[in-house]
Amino acid sequence: MLFSGGIIFSKAKIFLIGCLTFIFGIGLASFLPASPAGGPVVLLQYKIWWFTATVFFLILTVLFWRNGVETRTAGTGRDPSLRLVFLFIAIFLFSFWRYAVSLPVRAPDKIWYYNLPAQAGGQTVTVLGLVANEPDIRETSQKLEIRAQGICAENSGRGQPCPYRKISGKLLATTDLYPEYNYGDRLEIVCELKAPEQFDDFAYDRYLARYDIYSVCYWPKITLSSEGGGNLIYQKIFAFKKIMAGLIESGLSEPESSLARPIVFGGQKGLDQATRDNFQKTGLTHIMAVSGFNISIISAIVMAALLALGFSRRQAFYLAVIFLAGYIVLVGAPASALRAGLMGFLVLWALKLGRLNKMTNSLVLTAAVLLTLNPKLLRDDVGFQLSFLAIAGLVYAYPILEALWQNIKLPKPKGISDALLITLAAQVLTWPVLAYNFSQISLIAPLANLAVLWAVPLLTVLILAALPLAALWPGLAFIFFSPSLILTKYILAAVKYFAGWPHSYLTIDYLWPGWLVLYYFLVIFIIIKLKRSKLLSQEINGKIQTGK
Repeated sequence: MLFSGGIIFSKAKIFLIGCLTFIFGIGLASFLPASPAGGPVVLLQYKIWWFTATVFFLILTVLFWRNGVETRTAGTGRDPSLRLVFLFIAIFLFSFWRYAVSLPVRAPDKIWYYNLPAQAGGQTVTVLGLVANEPDIRETSQKLEIRAQGICAENSGRGQPCPYRKISGKLLATTDLYPEYNYGDRLEIVCELKAPEQFDDFAYDRYLARYDIYSVCYWPKITLSSEGGGNLIYQKIFAFKKIMAGLIESGLSEPESSLARPIVFGGQKGLDQATRDNFQKTGLTHIMAVSGFNISIISAIVMAALLALGFSRRQAFYLAVIFLAGYIVLVGAPASALRAGLMGFLVLWALKLGRLNKMTNSLVLTAAVLLTLNPKLLRDDVGFQLSFLAIAGLVYAYPILEALWQNIKLPKPKGISDALLITLAAQVLTWPVLAYNFSQISLIAPLANLAVLWAVPLLTVLILAALPLAALWPGLAFIFFSPSLILTKYILAAVKYFAGWPHSYLTIDYLWPGWLVLYYFLVIFIIIKLKRSKLLSQEINGKIQTGK
């Protein structure tokens, strides 16, 4: 514990400020303007200077840390808080360096080196690469994430074998639905490489940059060279997932199977545009995405349901964790699902402790770790933003809403009231980001989520139970999936019903970012004031002490 100017800096507080400093630095670096020519940010090009400055201030921190409180008690006049200043400056500089090294370097051994601006027509090349992820299936096309291994210009050595140059980097290729390709396929792709560009106010280039993709090509000529490459574990997971998806299709008719697949595996393959629009109008799109936003809410509802069924908090926690782990493996364990699983586990851990309002350090640490691994998430990944805002809503808004709810003289069915409060708590902090990015606010979302969310964990469990039975007796698959059929029909009917309500959503053509900042400052102020109010603080503290 450190005393400075009458302020007590505990280790937990120093840790929290350090993590927040890192997150702030990443955010500031990500919003620095690009060079006039559209290249990398000028300030971030000097990586060695950021690293050197970081090391310099770390050395100062270590030197001052050796003296600490003794220098002040000895009357030397040196303030031990100076070492904290040096530490936080070092962390801030490190955040700039970390973001700088995540930016692409233009070099001949990188695939984006061969990009030409879209208006210049691109450069026709032949790329040899591996399908590095599960194909993203759309209504009329599929998108393949290719890990490039070699490249050559098409016009060099005509009539002779193409002399490949060894390269690295990722390419996103958009091609026809058929033939189908799988993870691990080695492909030879002939196309025009282009740099991703922004369109319709959507920063597509930044969206792909979070996956380290800086090259795209459309409708290429593709030749399958070989199969079975890539990581063996992922091969097995994706193959298993494909078999399970096929069983769902055999047991459920359309459009029910097109809803069941994304609820279990993520994605929106097969859903018509009108149904997708209805899900967006009702604020229920998240149930079809493997995101921290979705998994955090579902995990919390699963645990709340288990508690309502009479399980102890410890038993409910372990059962919910098993459900969460199984779900992550089932969807293929992509990086986004692993991040989402980490956030869901964080929520479950907080619920196990019964101290949602004591999770600040854990939440901030999780954000700092994920941003260390991928600094581009903070600005360019809406799913990341929604995930942490949803968890923050559960951590800070949920206890307040629950305390307020207890003071309302109305019947309070345990499972239903918990689901409603969890949904409202998540919506408190997420709706501005949804409105800003998707230009739409669902006014009916809390009610629609209350009507539908309870069915999602149950539907997932029913589908998981039906899958092994359908695999053993394929001819009886429709019987095993009958309970799932009832729930999917209910969800589709509920979504269509709520989407048909007049004024169920608002369309926003433009939302000034300043309003978002003002809103979050206002929400933080209200949460602090309510927590300090005598009535609510007693209610919240009483629940923490009783473990309810």
